[in-house]
Amino acid sequence: MHCQSQNQIEFSFWIGPAQAAMAVVLAGALLTPAAAAEPSGQLSKALSYKPRQEDVQYEQVTREEMENCSIEEVARADGKGFLVAGPGGQPLRWFADTNEDNRLDRWSYYDAGVEVYRELDTDFNGTADEYRWLSTQGLRWGIDRDEDGEIDAWNMISAEEVTAEVVRAAASGDDERFSRLLINEAEIQSLGLGQEKVELLEQRVADAREQFAAWAGGQNVVTSKSRWTNFGADKPGIVPAGTDGSEKDVVVYENVVALLEDNGEAKQLLVGTMIQVGATWRLMDLPKAVSDGSVISSSGMFFSASFSPRNPAAAENSVGISKAMERLVTDLQEVDAQLQAGEADPAVLQARRADVLEKLISASASAQERETWIHQFADTVSAAAQTGEYPGGVRRLRDFIKKLPSVDATNDDVAYVVFRTLTADHNQKMQDPEADYDQDDYERLQKDYLADLESFVRKYPRSDDSSEAMIQIALSAEFSGDIKTAEKWYSQASAGGDSTLASRKAAGALRRLKLVGKKFQLQGKTLDGRAFNSTSYLGGPVVYHCWASWCDGCKAEMRALKELQAKYANTKLRIVGINLDNSADLGSEFLKGSPFPWVHLFYEGSLDSQLAVVYGILTLPVNVIVDKKGQVVETGVHWTELDGVLEGLVR
Repeated sequence: MHCQSQNQIEFSFWIGPAQAAMAVVLAGALLTPAAAAEPSGQLSKALSYKPRQEDVQYEQVTREEMENCSIEEVARADGKGFLVAGPGGQPLRWFADTNEDNRLDRWSYYDAGVEVYRELDTDFNGTADEYRWLSTQGLRWGIDRDEDGEIDAWNMISAEEVTAEVVRAAASGDDERFSRLLINEAEIQSLGLGQEKVELLEQRVADAREQFAAWAGGQNVVTSKSRWTNFGADKPGIVPAGTDGSEKDVVVYENVVALLEDNGEAKQLLVGTMIQVGATWRLMDLPKAVSDGSVISSSGMFFSASFSPRNPAAAENSVGISKAMERLVTDLQEVDAQLQAGEADPAVLQARRADVLEKLISASASAQERETWIHQFADTVSAAAQTGEYPGGVRRLRDFIKKLPSVDATNDDVAYVVFRTLTADHNQKMQDPEADYDQDDYERLQKDYLADLESFVRKYPRSDDSSEAMIQIALSAEFSGDIKTAEKWYSQASAGGDSTLASRKAAGALRRLKLVGKKFQLQGKTLDGRAFNSTSYLGGPVVYHCWASWCDGCKAEMRALKELQAKYANTKLRIVGINLDNSADLGSEFLKGSPFPWVHLFYEGSLDSQLAVVYGILTLPVNVIVDKKGQVVETGVHWTELDGVLEGLVR
């Protein structure tokens, strides 16, 4: 592909300690053609942009390859901006203006054609304040409140990624990096624990925060050369409501281990108890070094348990890995390093990685170890198949399913692999760049996928993924307008009662579908802490709009709602926003930069919040429209249909 000239663009640079080239300005109306850079200069500058965060694996090109790259200004559904494509036509960068102010506010980086990292300027002042890892790079979502390039809080982070952050913090002695992983006072209060547990938790967190710097400086297990390699833990458990005076179920891991490598030597770090808070996992203790063969007894914060690293003489149900498996783990690390460096054909490396994982599964000394490696095999091969790194990944997964009985895999393990195989197969077909699909083809693929999901539910009704499969079937029916079928599947998915979060969400979705004609009453707090009661909004129609700052579709709807608010300014129409961010600060910060002048409620916990679960809010945005008597008229109305619905209500 030939690099194209774009006379209407200019690149400006912000130079800071973490990176250069932070802003691209859309200034077509302000620049003369003579002010624009040469085509090669534009492309070179665009490709010189680097993420503000250091641990991002993204595709880069050589000077020679750059000659076959292109940069062009394009308009897409998610904004207007500049798309940089690689020699094979694959996207490399996408820098976009999402709010039509002629300044870029999103910087996206790709690997193998898949977006893996995104920086966002949510207050539209020219500097990124959010950082998101995506697709194969995980699900971290960091918030940079003072825009200095340092993450101040995590809006989303998995348990696995927390242990990797612990290793990085220990390696650098960075107490602030460690502290932001600890559960804070507000989060502790939100758990609904009994007072005795609250006090114990607060004390342990305070001790961990105070003692980390001294611990990091005195330990010799994690060094500057240490590299996180894996996550070790038994299944998470639920501390049920009522335990020791608690008011809510709490999801926790006990005795979590971070596995690391240091100059070829496998090491282990006991991270301890981790607690799930919304979309994040939180720490509560200092980590502890684990010597090979040692046993660390721990009563745990919530469950009584013991921990010992795996070695030939260790007990069957211990956590950790044996010396016998260290060589295989090292092999896995070497393949991962080659994948990151792009030293060979990724398909070859992914196949080799799958080979090593199969050996680790065969060598596992316990059902727990075997489950860990089986899950990693399914997750990584499925992801590689969907990103195009491993075109033969789906076939490899199917062959792997046939082998599972020979390694004493449980039925749950088999179900785990089967679900990810059918998901990878569907997504791979939908994204096939060589397929010349028409609308009938896409409908056939979707129909086949739904049939696969139904077959999965019939064969593995007790699998943790069955509820998710049923919810996906129900969502598809709901989006297509087949409410009767949606209700059937939501009802089936909710059969577990309150036993799982998925079943509670399904029950909520069923409740939401049956809201029309019923009273819709809300009580709660606004983002700025004021009390709210929906009874004060009787007398005119109300649009309740569920949104979050990370949801681009929500922002489009909010702009449409603002226009409708102006159109019906002389009526009694009211709008109430329901923010489902992970923290009130995120919603408040977004509204500072993009004011939408109506009341905004906040329900902590994002899509796992009490409100989202009660009404089965599974995706965003969601609208609920009520009449002047407070009765629901419509739910799930798309913003393009709002005007027609409201016109009949404001008369």
